[in-house]
Amino acid sequence: MPEDADVHRSWRRVLTGLDEHAEGAAAVLGPEVGHGAVVETAAGALLLVVDEHLTGWGEAHRTGKPYPLMDAAVTLHLVQADGELKALWSRHFRTAKGAFGAAGLGQLRKHLAARPPVTDLPVDIVDPGPGRPNYKPGPCRWCARDLQVEQGVLVGRGKEAQVEHRGGCPEAVAEPGTYCALCGGSVSPGTARIVVVREGAGRQEVQHNGRCSEHPSYEEYEERRARERAAREALDAAEKAEEAKKARKRQAAAEKRRAAREAKEQAVREAAEATRARVEALAVVKVTGQQKLYDKGLNPYGERMRLVEVSAVLEDGEPAVWWEVVAYGGHLDEEDDRGGRFFILDDARSEYQWHKYEAEQYRPSPRARARTVPCPPHGAKHCDNCGTTVAVGGWMSASLGQACGVDCYDAMADGHGAHDREHHAAR
Repeated sequence: MPEDADVHRSWRRVLTGLDEHAEGAAAVLGPEVGHGAVVETAAGALLLVVDEHLTGWGEAHRTGKPYPLMDAAVTLHLVQADGELKALWSRHFRTAKGAFGAAGLGQLRKHLAARPPVTDLPVDIVDPGPGRPNYKPGPCRWCARDLQVEQGVLVGRGKEAQVEHRGGCPEAVAEPGTYCALCGGSVSPGTARIVVVREGAGRQEVQHNGRCSEHPSYEEYEERRARERAAREALDAAEKAEEAKKARKRQAAAEKRRAAREAKEQAVREAAEATRARVEALAVVKVTGQQKLYDKGLNPYGERMRLVEVSAVLEDGEPAVWWEVVAYGGHLDEEDDRGGRFFILDDARSEYQWHKYEAEQYRPSPRARARTVPCPPHGAKHCDNCGTTVAVGGWMSASLGQACGVDCYDAMADGHGAHDREHHAAR
């Protein structure tokens, strides 16, 4: 198309005949070729090219609105066997309307009579090209989705012009179980799409992605899923059974350990009771050893506690072992009831650990009360709270006077002390 031609008004059509009952460009019959499109058709076909140019502006008589004035360059081409175009007739008309008057349509009838078009002339679109830009909003003529200005392309001419998506309409994922229009098989999830077929009035149909043979049918997909689910359930059941078996083994081992522990504890208790009975019934012949296991302080007053293991021989000549927890030191007397004699080490250790160190409770020293004292002679430095002239550690400043220590400093509370208020009120 020439650069100065109007892209919206120029057009191409494979000429197949004329409508004798129509007037002007509407009389031309045949499939239209989109702007910039590449098509394949049979040799001997006639291609009509109409390029319109803006020559000025006119004014409507009734409304006064301006309208464009267009001329038209009309060329009729013959498609040759090698795909090249041969110009049969060409003419430049001063007005686009006059291009399809009696003279223009007469030339088309003459060439159609000389080269009758082939029945069902094939016109295959190889590349749709950029198409004519869309300058008005409207629904796509194929899928009915709304398109805004500059979205999609225009097809057709004048009031009958329609909008369509550039290249092809948007596709959607097909529902599983629907049937492919190409092979007739049911589609499995994610293997097919819904496409818009631009034939006749347009239609939507389901098509497999890629080759149909590469995708299983919905029934095969469900059977495979059922097998996988059964295998997974069998595996889960086997794992649960193995876990249950291991749990039973762990429980049995734990029960065995618990029984052994209880038997050991029972044996220790029985042995301890037997030792207790012997120690209480028989006299101690000889203490063969005393081992101090633990020792700790109880308070700041020197009281302590220790855990001692005692080994001795009783009257029956047999050895015996027990443990004693004893509190000692400080100001304790022999009547202190803390601790005792134990025949199981764990019991003795529990008694020993029960008693904790108790620190002495903090008791703040009472502050010296402020009192009235005479002002020292010769103007010596004095505390504004208590009046003293001697302070261990030196003097420290507080508000409006001197303080001899922390207590006096706090008592002054950033104000005049008692001495200062009585003897130096005028300051």
